[in-house]
Amino acid sequence: MTRILFLCHRYMDVTRGGLAEFLHFLPVALKHYTLDSIIYTPPENKMIAHLMGPHMLPNNIPHYTGPLLKPRFFITKHALSPLLQLCKKEKINIVHAQGTYRAGFAAMHIYKQLGIPYVVTSHSDILPSNSKRMRAYRIYNRCRKILETAHFITHLSPLMAKASEEIYSAPTKSKMIHNGIDVDAWEDYLNLPEYDYLLAIGRLEPEKGFNILIDAYAQLVKQGMRTSLIIAGTGSIEHLLQQQAKDYGLTLITTCSNVSSLPKQSVIFTGYVKNPIKKRLFAHAKLILFATQAKQWMEPFGIVQLEAMAAGKALIASNIPIVHYLQSLGLQTKLVDSENITGWVNAISQLIENENLRYNMGKSNREAVKKFAWDDIAKEYAEIYQHLNAPDFKFR
Repeated sequence: MTRILFLCHRYMDVTRGGLAEFLHFLPVALKHYTLDSIIYTPPENKMIAHLMGPHMLPNNIPHYTGPLLKPRFFITKHALSPLLQLCKKEKINIVHAQGTYRAGFAAMHIYKQLGIPYVVTSHSDILPSNSKRMRAYRIYNRCRKILETAHFITHLSPLMAKASEEIYSAPTKSKMIHNGIDVDAWEDYLNLPEYDYLLAIGRLEPEKGFNILIDAYAQLVKQGMRTSLIIAGTGSIEHLLQQQAKDYGLTLITTCSNVSSLPKQSVIFTGYVKNPIKKRLFAHAKLILFATQAKQWMEPFGIVQLEAMAAGKALIASNIPIVHYLQSLGLQTKLVDSENITGWVNAISQLIENENLRYNMGKSNREAVKKFAWDDIAKEYAEIYQHLNAPDFKFR
């Protein structure tokens, strides 16, 4: 049985966000290929300096926590001790680093100490637009060494492939494998009745564009639209967004238990939502809005778009590279320049007024999302792991 260690640089990577979805579904799907998974993250309490665990995650995958080696010039074996201890205890065959700079650095030093091959999946930590440290030569050079030493590199999208290849080009040991979604889990939520609201969901941070959506929504209300706006998620600007809605004189709701009878012309903040509530929010929405701001943040993938597709919903999205990539794979969406408030107003108006178009877009999206099934994605990763663990695999 081949054993994979998924290495992440944040505790929240197992609790929320796109990477948490990845770590929830992929390890389960990998079991079909006789591949066992273990996950390691820093602890929630950063003061803890020793290996802890395992704690079993909801998907019944073991999760260990402990300190994660920080990139630096001089590395001692003691600094790596918790990870080396884990690799020996769990008889790890392959380390899969989620991200280059932190997780990839630790994986490289595990390889140097124990000879365990490692895979790097490129994440937004190597995008200069998202991480200012990538503009420093020493950081760039360190990432180059991590990628050069890696035994395989995977990319979530063409954007990430380009970013990684600009640091170190490795066409013979790299592949693009996009994120996935549990398509079947959405089956029971298809064809539920539409309720009168728009849905925007994600981290409530400046780069996600929720302020632009509130600006656009305020204009739509002035024009007479009565459909409400639901904003689901938490983040550092939640209170600022709520104040923005108040300043427009919009009805603000911060507790919501029944989306079937929402007050008209309201902005509803639900906080962070989990399944099955999240699925119901998607299923009953008239439209899904994805407003990432291209000048502030380059989206490496965007799980919200897959969720909209799985729910069979029409989507309006920012005109950014990841959306173009998903369009090439079948996504049906209306594109808007991310900062263009008038563009958002017009796109929302057009789709709210055209039920047939919403239905047809959603139907096409539901069909197209099947190519994102985790079983297919697991097969691609399994082939990589099996290649690296083969007896005749040649280490550098």
